[in-house]
Amino acid sequence: MRRLTDRGAQIYATCDEEGRLEIFDRDGIRSLYFDSGACQSSLCLDAPNTLVLGYTRSMLATLLFHPEPRRILLIGLGGGALARFLLQHRPAAQIHCVETRPSVVALAHDFFYLPRSPRLHIHIDDGAAFLRTCQDRDFDTILVDAFDGSGIHPSVCAPEFYADCRRVLTPGGALSVNLWNTPASPCKPLLDAITEGFAGQILRLPVEQRANLIALGLDTPRTQQDLKQLRGSAQQLTESLGLDYSKQLRSLQHHNGAMLRRDVAAQRRGAASR
Repeated sequence: MRRLTDRGAQIYATCDEEGRLEIFDRDGIRSLYFDSGACQSSLCLDAPNTLVLGYTRSMLATLLFHPEPRRILLIGLGGGALARFLLQHRPAAQIHCVETRPSVVALAHDFFYLPRSPRLHIHIDDGAAFLRTCQDRDFDTILVDAFDGSGIHPSVCAPEFYADCRRVLTPGGALSVNLWNTPASPCKPLLDAITEGFAGQILRLPVEQRANLIALGLDTPRTQQDLKQLRGSAQQLTESLGLDYSKQLRSLQHHNGAMLRRDVAAQRRGAASR
Protein backbone atom coordinates (compact mmCIF):
# COMPACT_ATOMS: atom_id res chain seq x y z
CA MET A 1 0.00 0.00 0.00
CA ARG A 2 1.30 3.45 -0.90
CA ARG A 3 2.00 5.84 1.98
CA LEU A 4 0.58 9.33 1.41
CA THR A 5 2.70 12.31 2.52
CA ASP A 6 2.99 16.00 1.68
CA ARG A 7 5.43 14.93 -1.06
CA GLY A 8 2.79 12.68 -2.62
CA ALA A 9 2.43 8.92 -2.59
CA GLN A 10 5.58 7.12 -1.52
CA ILE A 11 6.13 4.33 -4.03
CA TYR A 12 9.56 3.12 -2.87
CA ALA A 13 12.04 3.55 -0.03
CA THR A 14 15.39 1.96 0.72
CA CYS A 15 18.66 2.60 2.53
CA ASP A 16 22.25 2.12 1.47
CA GLU A 17 25.61 2.87 3.14
CA GLU A 18 25.12 6.62 2.60
CA GLY A 19 21.57 6.92 3.86
CA ARG A 20 17.93 6.79 2.88
CA LEU A 21 16.46 7.07 -0.63
CA GLU A 22 12.74 7.66 -1.23
CA ILE A 23 10.59 7.99 -4.35
CA PHE A 24 7.24 9.81 -4.44
CA ASP A 25 4.58 10.33 -7.12
CA ARG A 26 2.48 13.49 -7.09
CA ASP A 27 0.33 15.02 -9.85
CA GLY A 28 2.12 13.07 -12.59
CA ILE A 29 5.60 13.95 -11.31
CA ARG A 30 7.94 11.33 -9.82
CA SER A 31 10.66 12.63 -7.48
CA LEU A 32 13.73 11.26 -5.73
CA TYR A 33 14.70 12.37 -2.22
CA PHE A 34 17.78 11.75 -0.07
CA ASP A 35 18.21 12.26 3.69
CA SER A 36 18.53 16.03 3.35
CA GLY A 37 14.85 16.35 2.48
CA ALA A 38 15.62 18.26 -0.73
CA CYS A 39 14.29 16.95 -4.02
CA GLN A 40 17.19 15.45 -5.96
CA SER A 41 15.52 14.66 -9.28
CA SER A 42 12.07 14.77 -10.89
CA LEU A 43 10.45 13.05 -13.85
CA CYS A 44 7.24 13.89 -15.73
CA LEU A 45 5.66 10.46 -16.14
CA ASP A 46 3.83 11.48 -19.33
CA ALA A 47 6.88 13.18 -20.90
CA PRO A 48 10.00 11.56 -19.41
CA ASN A 49 12.51 13.37 -21.64
CA THR A 50 11.49 16.84 -20.46
CA LEU A 51 13.48 18.63 -17.76
CA VAL A 52 11.13 19.27 -14.84
CA LEU A 53 13.48 21.08 -12.46
CA GLY A 54 14.64 24.56 -13.41
CA TYR A 55 18.23 24.02 -12.31
CA THR A 56 18.67 21.15 -14.81
CA ARG A 57 17.58 23.45 -17.65
CA SER A 58 20.00 26.11 -16.45
CA MET A 59 22.89 23.64 -16.22
CA LEU A 60 22.58 23.08 -19.98
CA ALA A 61 23.54 26.70 -20.62
CA THR A 62 26.86 25.05 -21.55
CA LEU A 63 25.29 24.36 -24.95
CA LEU A 64 25.38 28.09 -25.69
CA PHE A 65 29.16 27.82 -25.77
CA HIS A 66 29.59 24.31 -27.18
CA PRO A 67 26.32 23.38 -28.94
CA GLU A 68 27.31 19.93 -30.23
CA PRO A 69 29.42 18.18 -27.59
CA ARG A 70 30.63 14.72 -28.62
CA ARG A 71 31.92 13.62 -25.19
CA ILE A 72 30.01 14.67 -22.09
CA LEU A 73 30.91 14.00 -18.45
CA LEU A 74 28.28 14.05 -15.69
CA ILE A 75 29.44 14.00 -12.07
CA GLY A 76 26.38 12.81 -10.14
CA LEU A 77 23.43 10.95 -11.67
CA GLY A 78 20.36 11.38 -9.44
CA GLY A 79 17.33 10.21 -11.40
CA GLY A 80 19.20 10.66 -14.66
CA ALA A 81 17.25 13.65 -16.02
CA LEU A 82 20.25 15.28 -17.73
CA ALA A 83 21.49 11.95 -19.11
CA ARG A 84 18.05 11.10 -20.54
CA PHE A 85 17.70 14.54 -22.14
CA LEU A 86 21.17 14.49 -23.69
CA LEU A 87 20.76 10.94 -25.00
CA GLN A 88 17.67 12.10 -26.87
CA HIS A 89 18.86 15.49 -28.12
CA ARG A 90 22.56 14.82 -28.78
CA PRO A 91 22.49 11.44 -30.57
CA ALA A 92 26.14 11.68 -31.63
CA ALA A 93 27.39 12.19 -28.05
CA GLN A 94 29.04 9.65 -25.79
CA ILE A 95 27.95 10.32 -22.21
CA HIS A 96 30.01 9.28 -19.21
CA CYS A 97 28.36 9.50 -15.80
CA VAL A 98 30.16 9.09 -12.47
CA GLU A 99 28.01 8.13 -9.48
CA THR A 100 29.21 6.95 -6.07
CA ARG A 101 26.05 5.02 -5.14
CA PRO A 102 25.08 1.85 -7.06
CA SER A 103 21.59 2.09 -5.51
CA VAL A 104 21.05 5.48 -7.19
CA VAL A 105 21.97 4.00 -10.57
CA ALA A 106 19.51 1.13 -10.03
CA LEU A 107 16.70 3.56 -9.12
CA ALA A 108 17.43 5.72 -12.17
CA HIS A 109 16.99 2.70 -14.44
CA ASP A 110 14.09 1.05 -12.62
CA PHE A 111 11.95 4.07 -11.65
CA PHE A 112 13.13 7.03 -13.75
CA TYR A 113 13.28 5.42 -17.20
CA LEU A 114 16.99 5.93 -17.73
CA PRO A 115 17.83 3.94 -20.89
CA ARG A 116 20.51 1.28 -20.92
CA SER A 117 22.17 2.79 -23.95
CA PRO A 118 25.53 1.86 -25.50
CA ARG A 119 26.22 5.61 -25.56
CA LEU A 120 25.77 5.91 -21.78
CA HIS A 121 28.78 4.79 -19.74
CA ILE A 122 28.16 4.69 -15.98
CA HIS A 123 31.14 4.56 -13.62
CA ILE A 124 30.65 3.71 -9.95
CA ASP A 125 33.38 5.92 -8.55
CA ASP A 126 34.22 9.12 -6.74
CA GLY A 127 34.10 12.06 -9.15
CA ALA A 128 37.47 13.49 -8.14
CA ALA A 129 39.17 10.09 -8.38
CA PHE A 130 37.64 9.46 -11.80
CA LEU A 131 38.82 12.83 -13.13
CA ARG A 132 42.39 12.08 -12.13
CA THR A 133 42.34 9.05 -14.46
CA CYS A 134 41.11 11.03 -17.48
CA GLN A 135 43.36 12.11 -20.29
CA ASP A 136 43.89 15.80 -21.00
CA ARG A 137 41.25 17.31 -23.31
CA ASP A 138 38.90 14.34 -22.90
CA PHE A 139 35.48 16.09 -22.69
CA ASP A 140 33.63 18.92 -24.44
CA THR A 141 31.18 19.43 -21.56
CA ILE A 142 31.30 18.65 -17.82
CA LEU A 143 28.14 18.84 -15.69
CA VAL A 144 28.63 18.63 -11.90
CA ASP A 145 25.50 17.94 -9.83
CA ALA A 146 26.96 16.02 -6.91
CA PHE A 147 24.74 16.18 -3.83
CA ASP A 148 24.38 13.62 -1.05
CA GLY A 149 22.12 13.52 2.01
CA SER A 150 24.09 16.35 3.66
CA GLY A 151 24.46 18.71 0.70
CA ILE A 152 27.09 19.04 -1.99
CA HIS A 153 29.49 16.10 -1.94
CA PRO A 154 32.86 16.93 -0.29
CA SER A 155 34.83 15.39 -3.17
CA VAL A 156 33.80 18.25 -5.51
CA CYS A 157 34.61 21.09 -3.10
CA ALA A 158 38.39 21.38 -3.56
CA PRO A 159 40.20 23.66 -6.05
CA GLU A 160 42.14 20.61 -7.27
CA PHE A 161 38.89 19.05 -8.50
CA TYR A 162 38.17 22.08 -10.68
CA ALA A 163 41.76 22.24 -11.91
CA ASP A 164 41.23 18.69 -13.18
CA CYS A 165 37.93 19.76 -14.76
CA ARG A 166 39.70 22.41 -16.79
CA ARG A 167 42.53 20.03 -17.68
CA VAL A 168 40.16 17.53 -19.28
CA LEU A 169 38.02 20.08 -21.15
CA THR A 170 38.57 20.39 -24.88
CA PRO A 171 39.39 23.89 -26.23
CA GLY A 172 36.19 25.92 -26.13
CA GLY A 173 34.60 23.42 -23.72
CA ALA A 174 32.33 24.39 -20.83
CA LEU A 175 31.82 23.34 -17.20
CA SER A 176 28.52 23.66 -15.32
CA VAL A 177 28.21 23.26 -11.53
CA ASN A 178 24.95 23.19 -9.57
CA LEU A 179 25.32 25.11 -6.29
CA TRP A 180 22.92 25.78 -3.44
CA ASN A 181 22.99 29.36 -2.17
CA THR A 182 21.02 30.45 0.91
CA PRO A 183 21.85 32.64 3.93
CA ALA A 184 22.15 29.45 6.01
CA SER A 185 24.28 27.73 3.38
CA PRO A 186 26.13 30.32 1.26
CA CYS A 187 27.97 29.02 -1.78
CA LYS A 188 30.74 31.65 -1.83
CA PRO A 189 33.44 29.30 -0.44
CA LEU A 190 32.70 26.82 -3.22
CA LEU A 191 32.60 29.57 -5.85
CA ASP A 192 36.02 30.65 -4.62
CA ALA A 193 37.28 27.06 -4.95
CA ILE A 194 35.91 26.85 -8.50
CA THR A 195 37.51 30.18 -9.43
CA GLU A 196 40.87 29.21 -7.94
CA GLY A 197 41.00 25.74 -9.43
CA PHE A 198 39.47 26.36 -12.83
CA ALA A 199 41.60 29.43 -13.55
CA GLY A 200 39.36 30.32 -16.45
CA GLN A 201 36.29 32.49 -16.69
CA ILE A 202 33.44 31.79 -14.24
CA LEU A 203 29.96 33.09 -15.07
CA ARG A 204 27.03 33.03 -12.65
CA LEU A 205 23.54 31.96 -13.67
CA PRO A 206 20.93 32.16 -10.88
CA VAL A 207 17.97 29.81 -11.23
CA GLU A 208 14.74 31.75 -11.26
CA GLN A 209 12.66 31.43 -8.07
CA ARG A 210 15.04 28.86 -6.61
CA ALA A 211 18.10 28.92 -4.34
CA ASN A 212 20.19 27.14 -6.97
CA LEU A 213 23.06 29.00 -8.58
CA ILE A 214 24.78 27.60 -11.65
CA ALA A 215 28.48 28.33 -12.05
CA LEU A 216 29.65 28.14 -15.65
CA GLY A 217 33.35 27.66 -16.26
CA LEU A 218 34.57 28.60 -19.73
CA ASP A 219 37.91 27.42 -21.07
CA THR A 220 37.93 30.37 -23.48
CA PRO A 221 36.97 33.69 -21.79
CA ARG A 222 34.14 35.62 -23.41
CA THR A 223 33.31 39.33 -23.49
CA GLN A 224 29.94 41.07 -23.36
CA GLN A 225 30.19 41.48 -27.13
CA ASP A 226 30.83 37.74 -27.53
CA LEU A 227 27.65 37.00 -25.58
CA LYS A 228 25.66 39.37 -27.80
CA GLN A 229 26.85 37.41 -30.81
CA LEU A 230 25.32 34.24 -29.34
CA ARG A 231 21.75 35.51 -29.81
CA GLY A 232 21.26 33.60 -33.04
CA SER A 233 22.58 30.38 -31.53
CA ALA A 234 20.37 30.89 -28.47
CA GLN A 235 17.29 31.17 -30.69
CA GLN A 236 18.24 28.01 -32.59
CA LEU A 237 18.74 26.09 -29.35
CA THR A 238 15.40 27.36 -28.03
CA GLU A 239 13.63 26.06 -31.12
CA SER A 240 15.41 22.70 -31.24
CA LEU A 241 15.43 21.83 -27.52
CA GLY A 242 12.34 23.57 -26.20
CA LEU A 243 14.33 25.43 -23.53
CA ASP A 244 14.44 29.23 -23.30
CA TYR A 245 18.08 29.88 -24.19
CA SER A 246 17.39 33.49 -25.14
CA LYS A 247 16.28 34.13 -21.57
CA GLN A 248 19.35 32.31 -20.22
CA LEU A 249 21.62 34.43 -22.38
CA ARG A 250 20.00 37.65 -21.15
CA SER A 251 20.40 36.45 -17.56
CA LEU A 252 24.10 35.70 -18.12
CA GLN A 253 24.62 39.20 -19.56
CA HIS A 254 22.74 40.84 -16.70
CA HIS A 255 24.35 38.97 -13.79
CA ASN A 256 27.92 39.05 -15.13
CA GLY A 257 28.11 42.51 -16.72
CA ALA A 258 30.59 43.99 -14.24
CA MET A 259 32.88 40.95 -14.39
CA LEU A 260 32.81 40.89 -18.20
CA ARG A 261 33.76 44.58 -18.31
CA ARG A 262 36.67 43.94 -15.91
CA ASP A 263 37.88 41.11 -18.14
CA VAL A 264 37.86 43.38 -21.21
CA ALA A 265 39.77 46.07 -19.33
CA ALA A 266 42.35 43.53 -18.17
CA GLN A 267 42.80 42.24 -21.71
CA ARG A 268 43.35 45.78 -22.97
CA ARG A 269 45.92 46.50 -20.27
CA GLY A 270 47.73 43.27 -21.15
CA ALA A 271 47.77 44.17 -24.84
CA ALA A 272 49.08 47.67 -24.08
CA SER A 273 51.93 46.33 -21.97
CA ARG A 274 53.21 43.96 -24.67
